[in-house]
Amino acid sequence: MEEVIKFIGGTAIVIATIAWLIKSLIGHLLSKDVEIFKSNLKYQSEHGNHLLMQKIALYKEVANPVIELIVKAQHNGQLSKDDLQKFDKDRLATTALLAMFAPVTVFDKYNQMIDYIYDAVELKQTWRFDIFRGKALVFLSSVRGDIGLYTDAVEYNGTR
Repeated sequence: MEEVIKFIGGTAIVIATIAWLIKSLIGHLLSKDVEIFKSNLKYQSEHGNHLLMQKIALYKEVANPVIELIVKAQHNGQLSKDDLQKFDKDRLATTALLAMFAPVTVFDKYNQMIDYIYDAVELKQTWRFDIFRGKALVFLSSVRGDIGLYTDAVEYNGTR
């Protein structure tokens, strides 16, 4: 009987030791998995924030030539050849940036707005600011959607 008790006691010690080793090993492996997961999550978060900031900078850069052209046209009543040449150069650069980094929906809305500007400059259409504003707001709505700020469309509800 004593031997049975010694055997059971010895077996219990071995089982307890094995259980402790398994628990330690699992804990160690899980902590490594958790650390890897945390590290990946941190990278994805930082990478996502960096991409968002780059997109915002891109869209600011894309909007500036259009804003400058419209302001000149509104204040001067017409555009000079130099104004149009500068706009052409800036537009080509921003079109290339959008083609590389923006989704097709944003690229299409931008081109619809630009086409309207050129059609008005080339007298294929009569310039109306309210039509331009509508096209610009559709473009800006697609930008907002791409950035992930809002999914609703921006609309002008004023009277001007």
